[in-house]
Amino acid sequence: MIEHRTPQTTVDVGQGKPIPVLVPESEQFARRLIKVARLRRKWAAREGVTCYRVYDADLPDYAAAIDLFEGAPETPGRWLVIAEYAAPKTIDPELAHARMTDILSIAPRVLGVALDHVHARERLRARGGSQYALAGAPDARHGGTGGPAPAARGGAAHPADGAAVHPLIREGGLTFEVNFDDYLDTGIFLDHRVTRGLVREHARGRRWFLNLFAYTGTATCYAADAGVEETVTVDLSNTYLDWAERNMVRNGFDGPEHHMVRADVMTWIRQMRRNPSNRWDLIFCDPPTFSNSSRMNRASFDVQRDHVELVSGVAALLTPEGEAIFSCNLRSFKPDVAELSRRGIKLVDITEKTIPEDFARNRRIHHCYLVRQARNRR
Repeated sequence: MIEHRTPQTTVDVGQGKPIPVLVPESEQFARRLIKVARLRRKWAAREGVTCYRVYDADLPDYAAAIDLFEGAPETPGRWLVIAEYAAPKTIDPELAHARMTDILSIAPRVLGVALDHVHARERLRARGGSQYALAGAPDARHGGTGGPAPAARGGAAHPADGAAVHPLIREGGLTFEVNFDDYLDTGIFLDHRVTRGLVREHARGRRWFLNLFAYTGTATCYAADAGVEETVTVDLSNTYLDWAERNMVRNGFDGPEHHMVRADVMTWIRQMRRNPSNRWDLIFCDPPTFSNSSRMNRASFDVQRDHVELVSGVAALLTPEGEAIFSCNLRSFKPDVAELSRRGIKLVDITEKTIPEDFARNRRIHHCYLVRQARNRR
């Protein structure tokens, strides 16, 4: 047990300035990070990716995920988000803390990021998977139907002149706002990079796009970029809808054909089903694992328990030749294929093709399916 947190040795990561570390084994982490960072940097340059996961608990004792964000030309810079996975109860908390301290010392030097651009998170075990923790609040992805949980400060307003308050990043030829300070999530889920590209691919030639549990509307931007005539973006949080609208406007999609709807998704689906004219060619649905927001019209939402009702509702909103992309990040998720089939819904598992290379170490980061009415032959 390390009681006084005094440096035990130093680690040389180049540039002639050894880094003091608390745990001698942190040299192994440094060597590993240097290696994977070099490989990931080459891959990212080849693929035109600017924001990606560099390290994901490659060494079990150094259980953290490290994401690198490179700013768009309007907001140049580099940022790190380092999320520590909760250590098993068998691990001495003091030792786990010392290792994380060393990670926070080594990673910025290896990846060339200023210390004031490093943002730490803790991932606690939660219902259905891992969950970020900061100031004791749930994150958007796992409990986000009720809106974002603030961190140390409230969100800053976006200025009327369109200047960026928060950093901007580029992905897939589009620009998105990210926020490393005020909320637990940054505004974009990097593991859905390929999925967003799939939305663009499936949106080509379509007229109507619907984004449910839309978060900051990145999927809507991809669909609009593909040329759909009309989009509807639904979320329960005004903060996220405002963020989604900023993302849309920044990418040039600011016409009256793009609608932002604040609503509880499950209730809204039931309302839309009553009118046969409310149908969409393509729907993207990425629900939280669990939510018990007081603003929902039900006690709680659990994606495993409620997915048949949700997917059935989504399928009912499709045009006869339409399709939906349904995703969730519950690692143990098991769709009730038999019941969905009985309801006339075809589910095709496309998870493997949606896992980006930088998330290949953790292929259960999310699940993804194509949803069609069984009579469709597309």
